Amino acid sequence: MKVKLIKIGNSMGVRLPQPIIKECHFENELELSVRQGMVVLSPVINRRSGWKELVQDELLKHPVKVEGEWEW
Repeated sequence: MKVKLIKIGNSMGVRLPQPIIKECHFENELELSVRQGMVVLSPVINRRSGWKELVQDELLKHPVKVEGEWEW
């Protein structure tokens, strides 16, 4: 698919068709990188999403046993 560069302020941009946005799961923010001379757009992945649930599951499997109080 060919697209044209359009002027956006002092920059240039492209319009992404809605089907592409849906297929790639793009939201308001994207990761932009350049690989081997090509521009790559990727959805932002929240690397910390779900960490609380994972920790809770692990604590249920392997509870932490505390003997006494901490002393400083």
